Amino acid sequence: MDDLNELRAFLRVAESGSFAEAARLTGQSTSSISKAVRRLEEKLGVKLLSRTTRSLSRTSEGERLVASARLILDEVDAVESAFNDSAEDPRGKLVISAPEAFGRAWMTERVLAFMARHENVEIELQFDDRIVDLVTEGIDLAIRTGSLGNSPNLIARRFFDDKIHTCAAPAYLEKTGVPQTLKDLDRFRAVYYRNQNTGRLIPFRFKVGDESVPKSIETVLVANSIHTLEQAGAAGLGLVQLPGFIARRSICEGRLVEVLSEFRSPLFRNFIVYPERRLVPPRVRAFADFLIADPPTVPEVPEQGGIK
Repeated sequence: MDDLNELRAFLRVAESGSFAEAARLTGQSTSSISKAVRRLEEKLGVKLLSRTTRSLSRTSEGERLVASARLILDEVDAVESAFNDSAEDPRGKLVISAPEAFGRAWMTERVLAFMARHENVEIELQFDDRIVDLVTEGIDLAIRTGSLGNSPNLIARRFFDDKIHTCAAPAYLEKTGVPQTLKDLDRFRAVYYRNQNTGRLIPFRFKVGDESVPKSIETVLVANSIHTLEQAGAAGLGLVQLPGFIARRSICEGRLVEVLSEFRSPLFRNFIVYPERRLVPPRVRAFADFLIADPPTVPEVPEQGGIK
C-alpha cells in the first residue's frame, strides 16, 4: 500500500508539474508529497524528477514510469471499485466538472436528484469553463460542448443538442429597431464571450445557406461568463448570443427577445466524457446513464411580436 501511495504521489507531481499543485489535488502537505517521491526514487534507485528552484521536469526514467504508473493505478482503482461499487448500489467519491452556466442552470438539480437516490455516493461538483484534463486533475466525468477535437483516452457519449439564439432586451430593440437581415447588424452593438481556453472572443455566427458564418458587430462589453452575457443583454447593452438552455427562460419571461431566428446557427452537441479504462467505475457509468436518461429539454423558444 505504501508503494501505491508513493506511486500516486509521483504521478500527481509528474502530471501537474508541481509538488504544491500535487499536494493541493490530493489534500496532503507538500512535504509529505516530496517525501513520498523521494522514498520511491530510493527504492527504484533512479532519479525520477529533476528539480531546480524554478522548475521541475521528468527524467527519462520518470517519463517511462509515468505511463506504467497510470496503467497500474487505473487497474488498482478498477479492482477496488469492482468490490466496493456496483451499478445497482454505486458508492465512493465522484468528481464532476461542468461549464459554469450549464452547471448552475441544470446540473446542480440533477446531481441532487442522483444523490437522493444513491446515498453512498459522495460528489464534488466543479463549475469551470476550461477544458479540464480529467486524468491530471482527478476528475471522473465532465460535460463538453461542441467539437471534441483530439480527445484521446476519453469515452464520449452524446448527451443533448442545442441551438444558439441571438437576443436583445425589448427596450434596446425599441430604440434601435429589430434587425431583419445580417447587413442590419452594422448599426448594432454586441456583448461578446471570451473563451477561457483560448483567450479569444467567440464571434457571433449565423446560418447562411448550409454554412455557419461569423459576423463582426461593434463590441460594447466582453465577459467570460454566460450569465453575465444574459444579464448584460437583459439590461439593454446590446445583442447577445446564448445557448437555448439559458436563453429560453429570459425569452419566456420577456426580459429578452430573439431576433434573426431564421439565421440561427446549426445545432451544436453536448457530450458526457470520462477517462477510458478497462473497467469504468460503476458510479461513473451509473451517473452518466442517469443524465442521459433525462437530458435537458431545450424546446423551441416562443415566437414574439410587438416590436418592429
